[in-house]
Amino acid sequence: MVQHASWRPPVFNLTHTPADVEAESCADGIRTKLSFPVKTSFPFRSLVLSANYRTGADGGVLLEVQVRQNNKWSDFFKLGLLSAQIKTSFPPQQTPAGQVNTDELTLSRPADAYRYRLKFYGQAELSFLAASLVRDPFEYDGKHASRLPAGSFEKEVAPLSQMEMLHPDRRRICSPVSLCMALNALDIVIQPEEVLRGVFDPSANIYGNWLFNMAYAGSLGVQTYVRRFAELNELKDFVLPDSLVVASIAYEKGELAGAAIEHTPGHLVLVRGWKDGKVLVADPAASARNTVLCSYDAREFANAWLNHKRGAAYIVRKK
Repeated sequence: MVQHASWRPPVFNLTHTPADVEAESCADGIRTKLSFPVKTSFPFRSLVLSANYRTGADGGVLLEVQVRQNNKWSDFFKLGLLSAQIKTSFPPQQTPAGQVNTDELTLSRPADAYRYRLKFYGQAELSFLAASLVRDPFEYDGKHASRLPAGSFEKEVAPLSQMEMLHPDRRRICSPVSLCMALNALDIVIQPEEVLRGVFDPSANIYGNWLFNMAYAGSLGVQTYVRRFAELNELKDFVLPDSLVVASIAYEKGELAGAAIEHTPGHLVLVRGWKDGKVLVADPAASARNTVLCSYDAREFANAWLNHKRGAAYIVRKK
């Protein structure tokens, strides 16, 4: 595909390895790993970390991150505590540098670098860590972003409707239900009620904490992480026989023709392929299971996902 000469991807994604750790220490039974500074290719104002981990009954890991603004490092922000016994996000953390709301660090001014700190308790280890950032200023090229991959592809998915579930919060469980459909399609057979229990964030009283959704799914034997997409064409590398994408979308009334709900500030759907100018999805907000599998116009879907939600998505794939 020929790209616009002036087009620049508005997002940045990076997976980390043990080689990215600059220093390690141990005190009072807590093992700490500090990464090297990561210089980004553009200024950013948004950062998300996601992790897969293994732990014993007494183990856990705390994820923290700091950023560099105007050649000065911020304090560390806590992004989440993961353990076999409990998992928790933290109350909104706000400093002059920015703030964390549940699972995303949003900055008051652009940064040009970040580094993470991991604190391990008991028998715990990280198996995968990913970072996802958004360019400042964010620029959206709808014509470029909405181009689908060549040809067509469709992954078979067993549909689930959150609206058919006997759950008091059924309007708020699109994340675990979409994740459940992805897991089932990748041969991890699990019931949505189990996923709901596994991803629930009691501190924020939500089911859509990105870090917790990825950590829980990772514990079931797949590799999962948050990634930002810049264009629909990237789906060809992530919607595959052994990989799926759960996309975060937002739209106003009339912006997404045929949508299961009229408008939403935030909703998750499973992307299962593309065909004839359409993005094929499994939308858990459908009123009945037989209408969950549907398709959305590529340009409208790109606007809802890549523009309004800056391409945020879960990657769920077999190892």
